[in-house]
Amino acid sequence: MLVRPYNIFIVLIYFAFIFFGCSIKEKTNKKQQDKYCWENIHSKIESYSNLDSILSFEISEFQLLVEQSLVVRSEMIQFSNEINLDIEKPISSKHLEFLKSKTETFLVLREKLYDITYRYECAQEASKERLVRAKVKENIRTKAVMLSVASALTLYDNYLIGALIFENDPRLRRLSNDPDIGFDVSSNVLLEITLAANSIKNQKRIQDGISFFEKKQKHFIGQSDNEYEYLKLLIYSSPSYNHIKNLTTKEMVGKKFKVFGRMSQDIFAELKKDGFDGISKFFGNSIGLVEFRKGKLYKNEKIKEELLKELQPLDVILEKTPFRLTDKLIPGHFGHVAIWVGNESELKEKGLWDNEVVKPFHDQISSKGADNFDGNNIVEALRSGVKLSSLDEFMNIDDIAILRPVFNDSISENQSLLLAFRQLGKKYDFNFDVNTTEKIVCSELAYVCFPQVDWPTEKTLGRHTISPDNVANQCIKGVKFQLITFYHDGVKCQEDKQMELFKSLVE
Repeated sequence: MLVRPYNIFIVLIYFAFIFFGCSIKEKTNKKQQDKYCWENIHSKIESYSNLDSILSFEISEFQLLVEQSLVVRSEMIQFSNEINLDIEKPISSKHLEFLKSKTETFLVLREKLYDITYRYECAQEASKERLVRAKVKENIRTKAVMLSVASALTLYDNYLIGALIFENDPRLRRLSNDPDIGFDVSSNVLLEITLAANSIKNQKRIQDGISFFEKKQKHFIGQSDNEYEYLKLLIYSSPSYNHIKNLTTKEMVGKKFKVFGRMSQDIFAELKKDGFDGISKFFGNSIGLVEFRKGKLYKNEKIKEELLKELQPLDVILEKTPFRLTDKLIPGHFGHVAIWVGNESELKEKGLWDNEVVKPFHDQISSKGADNFDGNNIVEALRSGVKLSSLDEFMNIDDIAILRPVFNDSISENQSLLLAFRQLGKKYDFNFDVNTTEKIVCSELAYVCFPQVDWPTEKTLGRHTISPDNVANQCIKGVKFQLITFYHDGVKCQEDKQMELFKSLVE
């Protein structure tokens, strides 16, 4: 059955309107906004007496929305890569269905980001007297404003990737003026999105917020504040940051009525020189890693060979990436957990190679032979879901520790190994809740795959969570796991001293 072109357009525009139409919705007048904002702040202070802890909670909640946005951006780039394989063909019903299936999720995400953007807007212009009366410290005020700015930029970036995708695809451009009443989308919807996304008022608000927090950075000199660092790096890594920061009012007015408010002709011209890869590069940091250098073990063949001599099936791998944005808000030293499943020969030796759970992954594991380790031998939970990765991909890190589980029998060992394979394909658990099994986060891999271990959990944001350091602590007890090898800050630790250093970092 052929998909009518105008229907394709409608879903794409509907999708863009829901998710990418990122301008801050028109609210009541500024006086009413300020009143609502201060009532919100006073209510929190009266209820909890500690605005600092409330703000920490809200930054953690915001991080989840950022993580989900990063996944969506990655999926949209993948979608665009797929539809651009042959630009002469119509967009498939599969891709049309993909866009339709996301609308509800995006609507919820968009609303939550709007709410955060407005939540502390009044703090930016507050007088010293008002701050004293409200018992709001200057560093708390600054982080609150930064939270609003970061949320607004996240919305803007989400819009921008949609605009770039439309601009890059002639089929989408040709369809950009077709109306359809089936989704209750009017023929001028693109104009509505453009006006919303390029609101002078909203862009000025972001500019003012950026200027405010940059002037207030002195309050954080000499302090170790991971929340501040997270928000600062998130703002600075936003693809929209430099563009919006440097916009003049004249430029805002000039681009207000252009289709999708082309962020700047220079951006689009530069991207088109590189083809579609340009969009991937432009959004590279904001899609997943947000890294500011490469890891100290990155592409180190010598250390890779040393690790391969040590690794055995079911070894738990811990890593540290202090150069990545996501590392800032992860409690403890280690930031990620993965499980080594071995190669074809090792799985055959355990009698698991032909198991129905393992069979679907034969090609990924042994693409270069039964005894080769250049395949994908690591199970890990990433934003895109649980997948098999290679050691080469994994080694963009500074620290790596290998923990080996202690089993009393081979049956339990094989059961745990099969449990690792059963996690493949699951979605990432953005709620970080160990009680959910249909979705999973990296440290939950150990929790699920080793049911014989009495894992410690922590109650965070109303959920029971397990952190990478919770996993690391199991080898300190020395009952269920043993520390096999540890590389810290790019250097292998001496075997007789590695446990002492390991304990000092995670306890």
